[in-house]
Amino acid sequence: FLRAKEEATRLKAKADEKAPCTAELKEIFSILPSTLEELDEAIDDAKARAEMNYSTNPQVIEQYEQRCKEIEALEAKLGGEQGELNGEVNKIDELKNQWLPALEALLERINTSFSKYFKAIGCTGEIQLDKPEDFDKYGIVIRVKFREADKLQNLNAHMQSGGERSVSTMLYLIALQDLTECPFRLVDEINQGMDPYNERMIFQQVVDCACKPGLPQYFLITPKLLPDLHFTPDVTVLCVFNGPYSIH
Repeated sequence: FLRAKEEATRLKAKADEKAPCTAELKEIFSILPSTLEELDEAIDDAKARAEMNYSTNPQVIEQYEQRCKEIEALEAKLGGEQGELNGEVNKIDELKNQWLPALEALLERINTSFSKYFKAIGCTGEIQLDKPEDFDKYGIVIRVKFREADKLQNLNAHMQSGGERSVSTMLYLIALQDLTECPFRLVDEINQGMDPYNERMIFQQVVDCACKPGLPQYFLITPKLLPDLHFTPDVTVLCVFNGPYSIH
């Protein structure tokens, strides 16, 4: 008896080393039979239920094993595809890190000029890069404020008047010109749809921008101009007349 007790103690210690008896296992063991006879009866009962299921559907074990193989195959496929996906995501991030900082730096230069021109007319404007998850949906957002009590709002047909949109568009184009080099620039009828106040402000910004040293020629074509506009000695006005004798 003592020898058996020592052997049981040794085996229990070895079992605890391999698989410690956690609180979860103790809870499971608490509902199991406490004697060897009751445990044998529970085992026989479980075997009987399994044999009953097998006799009812002889293919149940075969189907179970087939499902296990399918699950293993799908898990292996999923692991491989997940690895490929992670590799593609890493490539996208690597390429994104090559062009996105340069794009953001360019947008910051445009935003600086755009904000400066808006401030010169007593308003507020800014340029932002819209960066959704899909690259094909990237875009530039123009936000403007024409009145002190207003908040910055996206430029669209619902929030601003036609004249305000024309002013914003023209100042954005002027801001873009600071980044491009060309022999001359030509703008056609920029004052169409503007009220006299906005037209006067935009004309002054165009003149100030076009008459800076080292900049290319600037042609402004318009069917009409307001009186007493802001001109500098660098501005030349050419009036084109149309009539039956103009060809002579």
